[in-house]
Amino acid sequence: MRTRFGILEIGVKPSGGMGRLGLQRWSEAFRRHGSGLRCGRSVNKLKLELQHRFQSGAALLAVLWVIALLIGLVAGVSLLLMQDVDLAATKRQVFRARMLSEAALAIAMNPDIKPDDMLLRRQVAEDEGWIVEMTGEDGLINPNILLQREDRPTLIRIFRHWGMSLAQANTLIDRMLDWVDADDFARVQGAESKAYNQAGFPFNRPFRSIEEMALVQGMEIVEAAYPQWRTWFSIHASGILDVNETAPEILAAVTGADIRMAQNLRSQRVGRDGLLNTQDDLPMPDLTSALAVLGLPGQPEAWAQILGTQSATKRILVKVQVGDLERQVAAVVRGAIGQGATAILWMGER
Repeated sequence: MRTRFGILEIGVKPSGGMGRLGLQRWSEAFRRHGSGLRCGRSVNKLKLELQHRFQSGAALLAVLWVIALLIGLVAGVSLLLMQDVDLAATKRQVFRARMLSEAALAIAMNPDIKPDDMLLRRQVAEDEGWIVEMTGEDGLINPNILLQREDRPTLIRIFRHWGMSLAQANTLIDRMLDWVDADDFARVQGAESKAYNQAGFPFNRPFRSIEEMALVQGMEIVEAAYPQWRTWFSIHASGILDVNETAPEILAAVTGADIRMAQNLRSQRVGRDGLLNTQDDLPMPDLTSALAVLGLPGQPEAWAQILGTQSATKRILVKVQVGDLERQVAAVVRGAIGQGATAILWMGER
């Protein structure tokens, strides 16, 4: 018979009973190899302890991963909430700015409000307020009126002032006339549908925006010669250039006056502070006075078709600030400066 104790095997012969000699051998073997039995048990215990520690470490790692995931979720939700809060604040600022701009525009359109009225420059709160500027829209040129009158001399003076040759100016005038007339017959140097080779061109109606002028053949020459040409025109102007509101460059180009004389008229007009529509302004009272300052010959009646001293339309520019948000609203209204408004011709914002 063979019996295993730990790592030691002890052989015992089978017999009817264990004799004294067998018992002694058994005892000696147990004394010699009992430590092996204890060692085997220690190894098993160590294995169990290592297994327990491994399981505990894996559980701790899983807990750390869960905590990291929760932190990421909380951070993501917080970021989304912050974006929503910022968006709500921006919407509130935009809404508030729109309310203030409409209020300022209504004040500016009141017939009792003058351009230098303190109500046009108001601080509503610590970080809220508006500034309103009013200028005569007739300080700009209405291209439709000039083309309707076929005022070729005035258009030539304008284009020549921009550096175009006489031939280029005449060609462009013919093409602009073909653009706004109702027929499909091209002028000598004009351009109708065959020249454009594009459906719907030209429009054969007056310009409805200044950007439409850029579609006329030949305007690329103007773009190259004078890129700021758009700032000279307005389709809402009456067609009578207001000498008190127009810029010296425009006045010199339209009338053919010396630019220095036009600048001199402007200096007298704005007064000592150099600002339009303030208390020290000295506007030209009549066309005779304006012609004398400009040094232009002829009677006022001869110039009355293109020049005047008051605007029939005005532009109101409202600048609003709400916190760090700035908003501008512009409107062109019918009615002279200081006389209220009868109708809004155009309105835009940015």
